[in-house]
Amino acid sequence: MPEVKVTNARKRFSQNFLHDKNIINKIINVISPNIKDHILEIGPGHGALTYALLDKINFIEVIEIDRDLAKLMIEGQRSEKILLHQTDALKYNFSSSYKNKKIRLIGNLPYHISTPLIFHIIKYNQYFSDIHLMLQKEVAERVVSQPNSKIYGRLSVAIQARCNVQKFFDIKPNAFYPAPKVMSSIIKLTPKAPLEDQIDIELNQILIAAFNQRRKKITNSLKGLLTIDQIKKANINPECRPENLTVDDFLRLSKARNK
Repeated sequence: MPEVKVTNARKRFSQNFLHDKNIINKIINVISPNIKDHILEIGPGHGALTYALLDKINFIEVIEIDRDLAKLMIEGQRSEKILLHQTDALKYNFSSSYKNKKIRLIGNLPYHISTPLIFHIIKYNQYFSDIHLMLQKEVAERVVSQPNSKIYGRLSVAIQARCNVQKFFDIKPNAFYPAPKVMSSIIKLTPKAPLEDQIDIELNQILIAAFNQRRKKITNSLKGLLTIDQIKKANINPECRPENLTVDDFLRLSKARNK
């Protein structure tokens, strides 16, 4: 892996650069890249993971908002194998990277924008074969949490309705420079078949209403969206609270509202 000049981390971008080679190898093993994979990386930073991937694949696309890091990458070794998009991932149209082959997306997401960025990413699910993300451990556990858990909520259901989810392992702060104050985790999202447009809209509305009042019974938290009869016809107990409902329960409620 080539050496890359180190730039100072910028707080406004929540930059924490991965440097632990053992962790990099573990991530590569999880991703298990094939030589012709179409991989797009969010936030390559100093290229620790980028160059490790280029030992396994022919070409990579990267999204980097920091112009100094972007400059280092396009002027660095193996730059002919890197297509760089210097932009904000929150504004990136991921469909523009689709070229008749589904994308394998990877990224060390900035902690301060990880949740909105995940919601932005899954809007483009149909273009991805899989998505590997490094997140703050707390966020990763919310993503994969199951019903009847205190951390099960809107993020859990919204993502699991659209993707199969899997958490692999945690990463200690000393694997990064500068070391963050929190643990990180690697998760994988595998997109499911896209939801119908109207179901997608209804689900988002129901999740916002339900988890804004998560301690209330769903007959109260969803009042104005669904009647008790509609809830019962969806084969759901009206006495349940939002945290008791499965992803399939929420999808049935979305379909009931759409009838």
